This record gives sequence, C-alpha cells and structure tokens, in this order.
Amino acid sequence: MYISRQVYKMILRKPDFYDKFKCIASRCSDTCCVGWEIDVDEASQEAYRKVAGTFGDKLRANIEDGHFKLLPHDRCPFLDANSLCEIYANLGEGALCDICREHPRFVEVYGDIMERGLGLCCEEATRLLLEGEGTLAFTTKECDEPEDEIDEEDREIRDQVLYEREKFFTALADSTIPLSERVLQVFGYKGDNVFAPFNDAREIYALLEKTESFGPAWDDTLSRIKARIETSGRTMQNDASAKNATAFQGEGNFTDNESARLLAYLIYRHYAKCLFDGREQGKLQFALFFWNAARLFTKEFGGKVNAIKMLSRQLEYSDENMEILENALDSL
Repeated sequence: MYISRQVYKMILRKPDFYDKFKCIASRCSDTCCVGWEIDVDEASQEAYRKVAGTFGDKLRANIEDGHFKLLPHDRCPFLDANSLCEIYANLGEGALCDICREHPRFVEVYGDIMERGLGLCCEEATRLLLEGEGTLAFTTKECDEPEDEIDEEDREIRDQVLYEREKFFTALADSTIPLSERVLQVFGYKGDNVFAPFNDAREIYALLEKTESFGPAWDDTLSRIKARIETSGRTMQNDASAKNATAFQGEGNFTDNESARLLAYLIYRHYAKCLFDGREQGKLQFALFFWNAARLFTKEFGGKVNAIKMLSRQLEYSDENMEILENALDSL
C-alpha cells in the first residue's frame, strides 16, 4: 500500500538586521583573516588550479590539506598590508572560498525551517544588532532549499521548542515592564543582578577561565578581569546594593534596548539546538551569562562592541567551549 508523505515548504527565518550586513573591510578594527584556520572547499580548490600567472602560482602554493597555510601569528597568506583580501582584489568576490564568502553568516536547519543569522564575532554584525530600533524582529518567507526530513514526532518536539522560544522573545520585547522583570520572567534572575546566574564575579571569571583560549588577546583580557576582581577587595553577593553592583560594572553600560536585543538574539542562535544535544537550560542561561559577562567587564574588554565580539569569538565558535559552559549552566 502506498502511503504519501506530506511535503513541507522550507521556511527561511532571519533577524531584522541580517540583510543590512555588508563587510566593512579595511574600516573594521579587526580582521577575520587572522587567528582562524581557513578551510578551502573542493570547488574553490578546483577553480584555483585553473588560475594562470604569478597569482595562480601563489594560490596553489598556499593550500595544504584543504586549507590555507597560515603565516606567523595565524595570518592568512592573502591578507595584504591594508587588511584587504588579495583573492578578492585579483579575482573578484565570486572567487572567494565558501567560508570567506559566507562569514560571519551562519545557518541552522530544523526540518522544514531554516534559520540564518550573523555571528557576533564580527563587529559590524554586533553594531547592527545593538543599533537596531526597538524589539528584535524576524522575517520569514518560503525558500527553495530542500527540507531536512524529520518524522512527525520530532516535528512536534521541534514545534514545542520553538513555541517556548517564542515566549522568551515575547517576554523580552515587552517594554511596558522594566527590563529586570523581563529578565526574571525568562531566566529566573532579576536583570539588575550583574552576577547571574552566579553569586559573584569570581564565579563568572572561573567559568571563563575553564575555556580553551583562542589567543593572546583573550589571555590578556582575562588577566585584566582577574586583576579587577582581586583589587576590588570584596566579593559581592546577589543581595548586594544597586550602588555596589553599579560600581563593579565597566564603562559604557548597555541600554535596555541593546540588552533586550542581545539576549533575544543569543536565545535565537542557541536555544533550539537543544533538539540536537539537549542542555536546554544551559543554552538558555548561556544568554544571561554572556550578557552579564559583557556588561560586568565592559571596560576590560574595551567597550560594548568589543566585549560582545571577543566573547562570541572565544565561546560561540568553539564546540568544546560551548559544551563546557552549557554543562556548567545546565546544572545550576
């Protein structure tokens, strides 16, 4: 007997600032061409084999085991003195390998739902998120991508997880009540507790210290955070006065709108991944932990944008580090 399978049309979801993104290249204070292993996809490798002349020779000489051979300090061999890409300059955007063309974009697929976003390791993506007016919103539309088939039971579980996530979005967006109360509704901790979900700054530092470092910039920042904690002369508890909590914060405090958008976006990126590996509470509390680490040590990170950028790069781009954090936060 033939049993027909219901065919679903893929739905694409994107945050409100996604389509505004464009790499600012040399105007960026950082570069995504240093400090990362850069994989070269097979199609790009094949195209590079056909590039003639001196530049073609350079391309082929700098690919090894499917990735570019990095220079000292993990610098891409095609990053010029002005922090511009020589491949782009010589061959055009279409010649970039997949990872260079797509970064900092990411995609997750949950059956017939595809979600795209921008990684906050990119300062321009972070700027667009923070400068957005009002509640973080999402656009949805049908797209031609093939669905990732899941059975009806898994589809129901998926829909329940996304429904719960939507409730978090709605609570954070409710500007009729103070942000601290919105945070309480979602995370179970009041938003004016800068140490949540822990009791003091030392616990936040201790968890950050457990992660594998991505390089000297992170190590230097952790040293500044540690020094700040040690010279504070005290460990402030959850019931610390608002005056003391404010005194411990760095410069450049986040506005309520920036905070609500950042928290919602971190939930957007991570919470639904519990469908793959569980730890739903760890994934939810990660957003709170990230926000408080950024606003608590804003000065040590070098400002709001840099705090988000560095935390994202250190934590969100390492499966091992995310597992460390999510396991710790899931058990609270």
